[in-house]
Amino acid sequence: MRRPTAYYRKINSLLVFCCKILLLATSLITTCRISAQSKLGFENYNYWGQQSQGTFVPLIHFETNKNWYAELRYNYEDAQTISFYAGKTFSGGNDLTFNIIPLAGFSYGRFMGASIAANTEVEWKNFYISSQSQYSVGLRKETPDFFFTWSELGYNISDHVYAGGAIQYTWQLNSGAIEPGFVVGINFKKFSVPFYVFNPFKQGSYLVLGLNYEYDLKRRKSR
Repeated sequence: MRRPTAYYRKINSLLVFCCKILLLATSLITTCRISAQSKLGFENYNYWGQQSQGTFVPLIHFETNKNWYAELRYNYEDAQTISFYAGKTFSGGNDLTFNIIPLAGFSYGRFMGASIAANTEVEWKNFYISSQSQYSVGLRKETPDFFFTWSELGYNISDHVYAGGAIQYTWQLNSGAIEPGFVVGINFKKFSVPFYVFNPFKQGSYLVLGLNYEYDLKRRKSR
């Protein structure tokens, strides 16, 4: 996710209201009859640093039993920006497994534009590679196009602990910015808590703390 600046930390009340409505709609999904097992996930990332203290980036994603996928983001493309993405999950493999989700999305707020994106995960034994990449086209002059990717290479030390390296790369206005970092995290049942340090060896370092939850929507027995 692109790092928000201190100036953009003020939350737009209208967009927050939209998030609350969509959260309510998502909660109603869990009470509906599901024809087969679907998945619902919540993620939240808090940024702590000199220029971004306390900034939060929430995400909600839902995957149907037919592998159709939807994702809602706030503060991701830019501060005070809400985004909706949709696509389909493709997965496979035996010893080496993969999960690829091509997406198309639209953003509204401080950044307004359309995006194509991909979420990718590859696992082999205790190693994993994950990546979230997107190319976004701004629909206003003050919101230029950009490419962004967040990638990780890690190792599952145990069933509950993992660690590795992470890197963020942004290309915008004919210039690129690379932010390397480290990640360590813990897993407990359906919860995951990752902790990132970016730019650890130079000025401008900052921290990201995540709290993620995955929920399986199991099929209900008919009466």
